[in-house]
Amino acid sequence: SHDSPPRPSRPAPSHDTMFATTAVRSFTIARAPRATTTSRRSSTTTARARKHPVTSTTPDASWDTVAFAPTRRDALVGFAALVASARALDMDAPALAISGMNVVKDTREGYQFLYPVGWQEIQVDGQAAVYKDIIEPLESAALNVYPTQRESVADIGTAEEVANTLVGKALTAPGAQAKVLKASERKDDAGHLYYAFEFVTKTKSYERHALTVVTITQGKFYTLTTGSSEKRWGKIKDRLQATVDSFQVYY
Repeated sequence: SHDSPPRPSRPAPSHDTMFATTAVRSFTIARAPRATTTSRRSSTTTARARKHPVTSTTPDASWDTVAFAPTRRDALVGFAALVASARALDMDAPALAISGMNVVKDTREGYQFLYPVGWQEIQVDGQAAVYKDIIEPLESAALNVYPTQRESVADIGTAEEVANTLVGKALTAPGAQAKVLKASERKDDAGHLYYAFEFVTKTKSYERHALTVVTITQGKFYTLTTGSSEKRWGKIKDRLQATVDSFQVYY
């Protein structure tokens, strides 16, 4: 008999990915380790690009910035109305997309959010979902889901306390400078509490402006982070804000 050819191996998580995963799990007091799988989304508003495993080429990339990728599209006419619509969007109807944005819904993990048209979904080990632009190196949205014994983000601390801890221990690559600019909280109609915060990170190779939203429900700690280079922030910030404002869990 002939031996079958070896199967290609998946890229191993980067040092910073493992660093951030350990930090977040410790931060949320996770349960005993359990198997995690890459989520499979049940519906989106547009056809997906075929998934392909990638590894980050950014030296200081961390789990929120793996596979950075932005868009070159200028702000759409009337985008202020788009952001307002994203904040008020009834996410029980994921097929309802607004101009310039797509909707993704994952029924297994129980979340949904908007992301800019033109961004492609890619597969990254250790992350539940990553969407990125294929041109710009620092624009992307990355979602992580961790097991936790906490029942709410309020069990961890205030929005400011959670923001400072996550930015200092998990959302920033080792050695990078970081600063939290602001933090806020909101509740959805089902009573889920969300913390959102804005921060900047700086390394020798890049300077990034980012937004993160976190929440806890049903033993899961969700973190969704999106961002861009500081230079591109003025052009893309409204779409990134729409992404974090639209994030909701529904279990």
